Amino acid sequence: MTDTIQVGDATAAPGELATGHIPGVELTTGDRIDIPVIVLNGVEDGPTALLFSTQHGKELQGTQVVHRLMHDELSPELVAGAVVGIPVANPLAFMHATYRTWIDNRDLGYVSVENPHGNTTERMANAIWSEAWSDADIVLNFHCNDHPDSLYFQIIEPTAETEADLERAAKAFGVTTIRKDNLVESGPSPIGADRIPTLSNKGAAKGIPELMIEFIDGRYLDSKSLDVGVTGTMNVLREFDVLPGAAKEGPQEDISLVPCRYTGGSGVNRAYGMLRNEHGGLLYPRAETGTFIEAGEVVADVVNLHGERIERVEMPEDGYLWAYAGAQQFATSGGMQTIESGGKVVYAFTHEEPDK
Repeated sequence: MTDTIQVGDATAAPGELATGHIPGVELTTGDRIDIPVIVLNGVEDGPTALLFSTQHGKELQGTQVVHRLMHDELSPELVAGAVVGIPVANPLAFMHATYRTWIDNRDLGYVSVENPHGNTTERMANAIWSEAWSDADIVLNFHCNDHPDSLYFQIIEPTAETEADLERAAKAFGVTTIRKDNLVESGPSPIGADRIPTLSNKGAAKGIPELMIEFIDGRYLDSKSLDVGVTGTMNVLREFDVLPGAAKEGPQEDISLVPCRYTGGSGVNRAYGMLRNEHGGLLYPRAETGTFIEAGEVVADVVNLHGERIERVEMPEDGYLWAYAGAQQFATSGGMQTIESGGKVVYAFTHEEPDK
């Protein structure tokens, strides 16, 4: 940008990289917990890209993707516009390795951004919206799933205002793409101006496209996730003219892929929702993510504490699994391979061809 950019206390003149923090909250001790931010201001005018990671504190892969991009792959001389990196969006969840904020048990992505004097998580969401998200032209939101998972994928929730840009972004990033349309799993989904004004919803209402990318095995740094994240993000930045050169066409190589119209195939991969169980116990996954599964096939077993199999969870329709969720105990450091009645067994999606 030809103008100086300030995000939180990080100020970058044209051609500069700056680090700092977006103001967060104070703990009972008076110690501040602020949100780290990296600002790269290019030498030419252009759009602003936000690289946003670790909304959920136990999802680590995106943090290293943001670090590698901001410090090694990008430079002010190459960038037209600006790239803002938030490597750990919820430091309160991160410090305890929890999914949600440990203080109020809220999800940073599911609270209103319009309450600067609200609860702890709402205040952080408001600060992120005000300082960074609201000024972005494209948002890449990095998440992770837990073991066992082998499918890199991205989720798009298009509106009339963001549909075209999300299609461009999804094609450029080049991994399995899953659409969520009018699907309410939990929280304020589907997106839109009439929903809770979360980061995603308020951004969509303002016409800001958000591509949500899911890496694998979020608890440990992984070289393949790093490569997928860097490759895909650089291609999106080219597509949106933040970087010079044309975006590479076609999906990324050497990864599991369920093709659709966004990745060199046809039709749409559509989110089905969560498969749930009746009985509690130990959870045994029985199918692989990203492989075709017929309706009626067993995708998981539940075994009680006596060691007896008490339930077989079946695929309700022909389709695919995208990630096993397990307990995902939000108030602890993460889900064990156990499950309660009505728990989250696995996320599923279907594939629809145009004539259907």
